[in-house]
Amino acid sequence: MNKMNLKPKNLDLKHIRKVFICVAAGTGAGLVVYGIFLYYNIAIYGWNLGLIFAPLIAGYVETLLANRIIGENIGAISAFILFIDTTFYSFILKNPSLGFNIITAGSTIIILQAAFPTLINYILLVVVGGILASFIKSLKRGAARIKKAILNQRIIMWDGKIPEEPVEIIPYFDENKSNATLNNLDFYFLTSSDMRDKKHDIIGINQSEVIIDKDAKLIKIEPEKIEQHHLVEIKNGKDECLIKLANQIKSQGGNGVLDLTISYGLIGMGGDNIQITAMGMGIYLY
Repeated sequence: MNKMNLKPKNLDLKHIRKVFICVAAGTGAGLVVYGIFLYYNIAIYGWNLGLIFAPLIAGYVETLLANRIIGENIGAISAFILFIDTTFYSFILKNPSLGFNIITAGSTIIILQAAFPTLINYILLVVVGGILASFIKSLKRGAARIKKAILNQRIIMWDGKIPEEPVEIIPYFDENKSNATLNNLDFYFLTSSDMRDKKHDIIGINQSEVIIDKDAKLIKIEPEKIEQHHLVEIKNGKDECLIKLANQIKSQGGNGVLDLTISYGLIGMGGDNIQITAMGMGIYLY
């Protein structure tokens, strides 16, 4: 059975020199960038942007060289060096009264993200994102409860009962009144197209429609009364549709209609409405 080799590996001085070169190159690049930002005073509201960009450039250069020379990422050490250097210079040597602020906080987060991307991304996306999502969800639930309470308060009376409006049932359809109304129009309703020897002029196809809304409150009423109510509404709607058709043709100079057809149908979601349509050829009868 082979024994495991538990002796520590000897330090690879060549590897250490390569690491030192990468860190030194990254640090040098960062210092150059920081110097450029200071020389040209590239700042926003008095805060020099080199505090953020110098560590980023240092970490980028170091990582790029490390991947090419060593073949691995060594952790953006130069970014930490630049962060410490720029913070010391800007907030201790130049202006020690400023202290910790949003610039140093932002720089810290950026550098940590460059050095430990998996950990920082997990904290930002999972932990912070989860907290924000939970907070937003709680706000939505609270808003839904408030909305529901307001709606309930509007529809509930003082005694806790939902008010009900009375439904007026149409008792019957007056046939005599209907016939008298249509006869007084001085208009000819003809379901046939055969005029025999009657002279007439054709005006054109005409159509009228009437839509009857079903009352949802009728559900609580006896089925027989509901059927009677709808039948009366349909008959009244038919008369209204014929009157509209007659007035339409009369406005065009006619006094009658040929090939009169009347159709009934349900429209809307679930047949909530009844549509009555009257159609025919408008004429002027001599």
